[in-house]
This record gives sequence, C-alpha cells and structure tokens, in this order.
Amino acid sequence: MRPCFRHLLPLSALLAAGCELYPEDPIYAYGQVSRADGSPVSGATLSFDRTPSPRDFTGRTVSPPDFSPHTTASSRADGAFTLELLAGDTSDRVRTGEYDDHRPYRFRVVSPMEEGRATILSFESNGDVELPPLKPWAANLAVGEGPEGHLAVSFAPVPHPPETPPTATLRFSVNPYTGEQLDILPTTPKPVVQLLHGGGTVLWQQDVGGSPWTAAPWLREDFEGLEVMVRAQSTGDWNFNPLGGRNSSVGFRLEWRGERLPMPGAGLRPASRGASCEPRPVGATECPWTDGQLARVKLPLTATQPVNRWPETLSLTLAAPSRPSRIVVRGLATSSSTSNPLKRLIIEGSEDGERWLPLGEVVRPALAEGRDGAAFRDYREVTWGADNPLDPEAPGEPAEQPLPGGGAAHGGGGAPRAAAGRARRGQPPRRVRVPAGSVPLRVRGYQRPGTRR
Repeated sequence: MRPCFRHLLPLSALLAAGCELYPEDPIYAYGQVSRADGSPVSGATLSFDRTPSPRDFTGRTVSPPDFSPHTTASSRADGAFTLELLAGDTSDRVRTGEYDDHRPYRFRVVSPMEEGRATILSFESNGDVELPPLKPWAANLAVGEGPEGHLAVSFAPVPHPPETPPTATLRFSVNPYTGEQLDILPTTPKPVVQLLHGGGTVLWQQDVGGSPWTAAPWLREDFEGLEVMVRAQSTGDWNFNPLGGRNSSVGFRLEWRGERLPMPGAGLRPASRGASCEPRPVGATECPWTDGQLARVKLPLTATQPVNRWPETLSLTLAAPSRPSRIVVRGLATSSSTSNPLKRLIIEGSEDGERWLPLGEVVRPALAEGRDGAAFRDYREVTWGADNPLDPEAPGEPAEQPLPGGGAAHGGGGAPRAAAGRARRGQPPRRVRVPAGSVPLRVRGYQRPGTRR
C-alpha cells in the first residue's frame, strides 16, 4: 500500500495560503520507489532530468527530447522521497508582444534497474503534488514454442493504472447533453511487444491483447542478433486542492519497461529485397525501403499546385513474378493527429503495372468515443513517447488482414521494411501495390474506413 502524504501537502500549502507563487518559492513533489515485489528501495539516489515541454496536441513527437540533469532526491527507509524544487523550475514566462507566454518544463526520473526492468516517470507540475509510485513490472518474459511451431512470447499481466492519491482529485468532463460530470481516469496500460535489432532499432512493434504473442517468422525475416521486450504505459492528471492552500496539479506519463530476451531470426529473405520503387528520394539510385536496412526514410513530396503533397501511392516492382503470401509494412508513421491516425491501407497487385487487382486491406480499429475507445491515445502517449532513455521510441500501430490464398497484410510500427511492400517513417503512401510478373505493389491510406483523406 502506498504511503499517504496527506499531512505534508496541506502544511506546505498553508504556509503560503493566499499568496501568489513566485519563481523563488519552494515547491515539493512526494513519491515512493519500491521493487517489483513491493518492498521499499531505501537509500537510492534518484536523478531528475528536465526538458522544455512545448504544448503540442497534434500527435507529433518531439524526438529525442533535450533532457539534461537538474536535481536529485534520495529515498528514505520506507522508500519515500521528497523532490524539492523552486516554482521557477517548472515553467518560464516569456513576454511575446502584449502577452506572457507560459512555457512549462517536463521532468523525468528512472527507477533503479532490477533484472533489466525499470519504470520511467515523466511529469509536469505547478506546485506541491504527489507522484505516481515507481514500481517495476515483473513481466517474467519468456520465449518458447507456440502455435504451428512458431515462437511465442509470454509475459505476466500488465500493471493497473496508478491509484489516485487520497489527497488528489481527477480532472473531469461534462456531458453536453445530460450535464453529467465524468471523471477522467488515467489511461489503461496495454502491453506493447517490440522486436529489436542491433540493441536499439525497432524491427517490429505491436500492441497486443495479452500473453502469449506469436513472433511469426515473416516478422523476424533473416535478421540476426534480435531481442524481444515488452512495455506498457499510463498517462493521466491529478489535481490537489488543499483547504486554505494553493491549488496544484500534475500531468504524468508512467512507463513500465520489461526485461529483454534474445530472439532468433527466421532465415526468411523477403521477395521484395532489392526491388525498385516509385517514388524514391531525390538522388537515390536504389529503393531505400527494400534494401534490407532499417533506417527511417521519408517519402518525397510530390510537386502539385497550389502546395506540394505527399504521394498517394508507393509502387514496388519485383524482379520476378511472385504471389505474396504476406505483406509486412514496417515503420509506418503519418502526420495525422494522435486521436485520428491512418485507418486503412489498400494493397493491390498487377502483372503489367496497368491493371491492378486488390490483394487485401489493413483496417485498424474504428475510432471510438471516450478515453477507453480502441483507437484513443492520450497526446502524452505519443508526444512524450521518446522520454524513455533506455529504449527506442515506440512508434506506429500494426494490423493484419488475410490475403487471397491464405496470406496476410501487415502494417506495423518499427523500422521500415517490407516482405513484399512497405512504407517508412514520415508521410505514408496511401496505396502500396504488388504485381505478379514484374510486380508492382501499392498502398493507399485513409483516415477512416471508406473515407479518402
């Protein structure tokens, strides 16, 4: 059970009740650090880093954020710690024209590593607050045999969202039709499995419903030196309204980082390896999305009037006739907003590059209302997604759809590459095609199923 800091918050607040908070005024954040089994971590020195935290609700990720060491705090015998700051440490006020521009800072702290596990907490605050507890997730990751002889990755259930402290209240929204007040709870953690190459490049990433997860051979291809890990996160806001004291709040992102385990490659070489593509970056002599590398490459803009546009189609031409059984798209990223990502990909094939036949579609979950909707993502899950200093950023979302003949189309996060076609980080194509003969493949993208963007 977490300690209650109720007696601490009102004390510091009452000392300055009714006064404006000046940059030199002290403020405090109270937290708890423990091991995965719940036992306290005593005598630990926790390093708090800080970075400017621009307000960006569009879903663009500031990557990597420019964190720098700011201060430290030490845990006591019971694992509790107190972070001492000045009010001016949490934000700047910059005069722009006739107005003061409020520019907040974001803090980050990482719990002591425990068997490869850790928790990473990022937060913004504006006064005396309590922080979510730093307790690693005992993921108990394991790799073994799964269905049809494929490798399966198993792990323990993800942690619950952080419990709201007794001293805090939740933000709320009001139903415009009924007037009902609805508390905004922290987001529910969901397991994210990552295949990593070379110690840090994301080969594949997938939000999974639970354990076990099948590491299909077409996701691992012929890469060697792979590792697998599992992560989860929760974001939320707590308000503190002590009697007779200043109101304050904290917005946070809490990530649980599981251990890493070795994962063998599958020895599969994609049919698209070395295939030519259109369009390709200016000056490129080879297609950067079929070269077997995992570098992130943006698609080139297309010259149109009145403004340049991102291409709607990426076409690959295979060296020999082929009927793909799996289409794997890695590293797909878009400029869509956080709550409305690219929803649909169309895969088509052609024998002559003129007449195109549908091979399959990738349809992501429909947008649902509310924070518990299948497609909802709090902006901090994306814009603060690179705060983890131990692991690569977690981009993209995958999907799967059967192709004719029992194959499947895949679209996923991670570094860009494809088994028969793909798109990379940056603006995506809206269509990817795969032909037979001299095979083109194209992909079209939509904001919502049935609606062209």
